Amino acid sequence: MDEESTTGAPAGLIRRLAALLYDLLLVVALAFVATFAMLPLTHGEAILPSTQGAFGYAYHAALLLIVFAYFGGSWTRSGQTLGLKAWRSRLETIDGRLVTWAGAAARFALGAAIVGISLLGAWYLARPGSALGHAGAAAMLGVAVVNCGWILFDAAGRSLQDVACGTRVVRAS
Repeated sequence: MDEESTTGAPAGLIRRLAALLYDLLLVVALAFVATFAMLPLTHGEAILPSTQGAFGYAYHAALLLIVFAYFGGSWTRSGQTLGLKAWRSRLETIDGRLVTWAGAAARFALGAAIVGISLLGAWYLARPGSALGHAGAAAMLGVAVVNCGWILFDAAGRSLQDVACGTRVVRAS
């Protein structure tokens, strides 16, 4: 099968996870740069709300805004983050158009919630506790597994996040 005939076909789970890994590396680098730029304001101290007060909250909000600007700007401008571009994939609406800023905000918020719940579950799972506590933590971690696993069972190859936001990730030329 040549590449032309696969353009527009759903991007598979491995391709999507690989693109997400690329984007994660870039987001971590952006966070490092933003943190480095703000450290002179705190004289090199950690930027935490408990030690920096309102500035700590503003810092965390700025990091969130930077990450959203990266994803939202990429999705609305070309449908491709650097990770999606490297793995020849594209995010689009169900009818093949670029995602709007409102759609990007909804997709980002839902993705951030899925990641947050899953990371919290992983953190609780790594701590000593009761079997019931570990079962709850595993269920929290399972949110990301179910979201990604849905790609394998959906006829259009969409995750639950895609279904909720009216988007899809397809192969690009």
